Amino acid sequence: MTTEPRWPEGWTEVEKPSLLHRRFEFAAYPETRAFLDRLAGLSKETGLYPDLSFSRTHVNVTVYGWGGAAVGAEAREFAARAEALASVDAA
Repeated sequence: MTTEPRWPEGWTEVEKPSLLHRRFEFAAYPETRAFLDRLAGLSKETGLYPDLSFSRTHVNVTVYGWGGAAVGAEAREFAARAEALASVDAA
């Protein structure tokens, strides 16, 4: 029996503190900026605001569990949708 992975590929789950983390790489700043803008829209839509750090060609996204709780379905959905947003420029 095949089981679905808990988090989208490329994301790392940490138990203490409970979080999901992923680094997204881009070829140049315009792609990085466009991804950050799309993430801002996703955050407004979902009400989930991850910690972000970025440079010219990468963005680190960290989603923490709410109030110290384990990350759950909302974080999984956010991670999957962020993954799709990152691939927009790659297409």
